[in-house]
Amino acid sequence: MTLHECVNAIAALIFIIVLIFCARPLLRLLEQKKSGARDGQAGLSLVGQMALDRTRRLSVVRYGAREVLVLTGGSQDILMDWTERDTFASALDASGAEDVA
Repeated sequence: MTLHECVNAIAALIFIIVLIFCARPLLRLLEQKKSGARDGQAGLSLVGQMALDRTRRLSVVRYGAREVLVLTGGSQDILMDWTERDTFASALDASGAEDVA
């Protein structure tokens, strides 16, 4: 392998690496458009889930900037809370401060 062939191979490798790094933001943008996201926030997303027993599941669902606590399974599904605060963590902190006072 001559020096010229080695330089060409290294230049091609560098070009491919740069192309991969430049394609990442484009792929993120396409993924957001595909999931229906607006302004960097998904419209509806599952924040977390916890199995309470064999049939019931507790889920935190985010819609825009608001979060909902949902109990599913059993005989019916129950919407537990629609917070006015930013997150359930801030709601828990606020309720803890109210209990102390």
